[in-house]
Amino acid sequence: MQNVPDGKFCEVCTKKIWDLDRFSEKEIDEILENEKSICGKISFLKPALSSVMLALTLTSATYIQAQTNVPGVENTYQKNITISGKLISINNLKLNSGEISLVTLGKLYTAKANEEGNFTLTFPEKVLVKQNIIRIDYSVMGSNNKEFIDYTTSILQPNELLSKQNFEIEKKYVTIGAISITDPQPPDYYFFDGKKVGKRKFERIRQEHPEYKYLVFYDKVTAKELSGKGFIENLYLLYSL
Repeated sequence: MQNVPDGKFCEVCTKKIWDLDRFSEKEIDEILENEKSICGKISFLKPALSSVMLALTLTSATYIQAQTNVPGVENTYQKNITISGKLISINNLKLNSGEISLVTLGKLYTAKANEEGNFTLTFPEKVLVKQNIIRIDYSVMGSNNKEFIDYTTSILQPNELLSKQNFEIEKKYVTIGAISITDPQPPDYYFFDGKKVGKRKFERIRQEHPEYKYLVFYDKVTAKELSGKGFIENLYLLYSL
């Protein structure tokens, strides 16, 4: 790529690649207001994540026009993050299929892996939080030549998520402490597209719409992180398509 003012020029794409590290966040805002779509290199997402180095193939920052007639309200843009990684088996099992998701209460951001386990996952930068839930649904061919289907979840900080390249599919079991019995028992919580609903309504919607994406988390740590509830047993999630 040849050097041009404020970046480089890609002859393959016939497009300028902005070096956004040279600009302040305000200057980047101004660039995005004048350019509907850009390709750029950037090492910082925003001040709150300034320690996050994007070691993977990141990002195009896409300007989205905000439709508003309210005086004094500025148009906003949304930055999308794209991470490329690989699902791997630490036991060297053959991956039949795999799907990785960034889980939020209101929406799933999902990518399917190819036969080699490679995937590309895209999500808005604004959904990143201090603790991010990554779920991997997969099937492998076991040693007895039978298909084995399972899932695993991880809780990753932004810098861990953005710098991670290999995502292990097998669960790692850790036992801490002893069995405890509480009274009363923590309740189960049910959410549909990010809104808390009762169990009956949840099951009715699920029965009426089998095409909706259904997830359940029995792990209390994950359930608490996602729901924001300190006293919870299981978390049931349903997403419309």
